[in-house]
Amino acid sequence: MRSRLRGWRSYASFVALSVATLTVAVPTQRIAASAEGLDSQAHEFVSLALSLGRLRAAEVDAYFGPAELHPRAKGATTLEALLQQVHDLRAGVESRSMESATERAIHLREQVRALDGLVAVIQSSDTLRFDDEARAIYGMPPVVVGANAPNAALKSLEALLPGPGSLLARITAYRNRFVVAPDKRRAVFERALKECRARTLSRWNLPATERLDVEWTNEVPAAWHRYDGRFHSTLRLNPAAVGFLGSAVDVACHEGYPGHHAQFVIMEADAAGSGLAVENTVVLLRSPISMLREGAANYSVDLAFPPPQRLAFERDVLFPLAGFDPAEAARYAEVHRLVGELSRGVVPIVRDYRDKRISARSARQALESSTLVSSPGALLHFVDDLGPYVLGYTAAPDNVRDFIEIRHRRSGADRWSILRQMLARTDITALRKEGS
Repeated sequence: MRSRLRGWRSYASFVALSVATLTVAVPTQRIAASAEGLDSQAHEFVSLALSLGRLRAAEVDAYFGPAELHPRAKGATTLEALLQQVHDLRAGVESRSMESATERAIHLREQVRALDGLVAVIQSSDTLRFDDEARAIYGMPPVVVGANAPNAALKSLEALLPGPGSLLARITAYRNRFVVAPDKRRAVFERALKECRARTLSRWNLPATERLDVEWTNEVPAAWHRYDGRFHSTLRLNPAAVGFLGSAVDVACHEGYPGHHAQFVIMEADAAGSGLAVENTVVLLRSPISMLREGAANYSVDLAFPPPQRLAFERDVLFPLAGFDPAEAARYAEVHRLVGELSRGVVPIVRDYRDKRISARSARQALESSTLVSSPGALLHFVDDLGPYVLGYTAAPDNVRDFIEIRHRRSGADRWSILRQMLARTDITALRKEGS
């Protein structure tokens, strides 16, 4: 996944779900014909998604499917032509009889619908309202956020960091005391990544050949994960993305284990018997499944490192490694946690900005004062570019957490097991927020 928001803060999102499978007795010949038609439509979906990548490279995060599909992606040369092709595919996919629909067919239908919504949004000269775009591309209902959500965190931060000047200035000055020296950042991050991997492997069986290669470079703005297929990923990492000590665990878990790298490994490993469906080998940045993965990746940080365990690890391992006083670890961890809670207040501000109810200046001021975003201009630029994809970093961790907690209370199942079951499934339509 492309982590474009590391410069202001990293959060995650999406709606979680309950699994519903349709089982229908269908004659063998009919099944074979249906499967053949479904394969053809799936290949066409991949071809059209790759065509979008040719027109807008940033929209395709990764592709690890059949190489022969690439030449077919040269068909559409304009967004208007591509939109018509996606419309035609959608009509064909939606004509499939529901009585014989398999889980894969239902999932492909939703993938095509989401692609149709995405291309329409990109091609249109009119900007949709924030909530309408979220529904068109991601199938997400409006996110409701209490106006006073950040207040408790702000009060706690005031108590932790008293003194003159604005709270944002005090937090910035405090955090600057824990900037890891450039020559120590690799060691600190690699130690955090090693711990994230060890904790993940103690709960999940991953293929022995899985591998995450870290490429340190200034050519990316922050952290950029790409799944290459066959249980291998590449993480391109700007050293600035792990400049603060607290970022080491966040980035290592979110991008690696049990985050994005592990997510794709699980998806491919669990499909090994039947083979990974071709439609799941193209990764669109703005898609429902990418939103789900962002939310799950952020949830995974706290899963791998519950607050007491994270404090112990940072205090006993990372603080000494970075050359910081471990006696300050507890306050630093609490400041880091409280700043993260303020993400709930971002959504209504960026929604009002995108829908032109407030100016950019007012939005920047609100983000600085009520959510303590240190680089509000970068966040607003992101919203200008990708609109409600920001929900992937602000609104969903609670949704994913709530779903897993409900399943845990009802069944007694282990949280790691529930998350793995969620990640192994690629069928977004089978995942619905509890109670919806």
